[in-house]
Amino acid sequence: MKILLIRHGHAVDEAPGLGDAGRWLSAKGRKVTRRVARWLAKSKKRRPAAIWTSPLVRAVQTAEIVAAGVDYDGELRAIPELSPGHDPRDLIKRFTDAPIADVLAVVGHEPSLSLIANALLGDVGFTGFKKSAVMGLAWEDGKGTMEFVLDPGTMKAKKRFA
Repeated sequence: MKILLIRHGHAVDEAPGLGDAGRWLSAKGRKVTRRVARWLAKSKKRRPAAIWTSPLVRAVQTAEIVAAGVDYDGELRAIPELSPGHDPRDLIKRFTDAPIADVLAVVGHEPSLSLIANALLGDVGFTGFKKSAVMGLAWEDGKGTMEFVLDPGTMKAKKRFA
């Protein structure tokens, strides 16, 4: 299975009365995420066959922008294990229980995504996702191989972390 780990886009600092879960994407977050979605759409190898997202507003909005940008017409699935504070092993168990034959996009938060990346790849020292960043990896038989990390600021994909 191919997995795209995507951090949500830039969000407003506060959502009065809604708490952290209610924070929405800023104009900058929407703009950068649209650019990332266009980049994903340029290759069939990067187009998701399924999209899972954290249920928090900013992640759902990011997932919706990605879905629109890659012409995804499936259902977005809110996955509780993608909420902040969950053990990455819980999400990895979902990968095992419900494997996707093609590309799975997973939209979440930091530091959870870094913990998930390190759990999938082994402790490779990955230090974190920028907002709207994407890591593409192959995962099979419980072992992950990093294919790229897209820096949303430069729109350059790197094959290594350094």
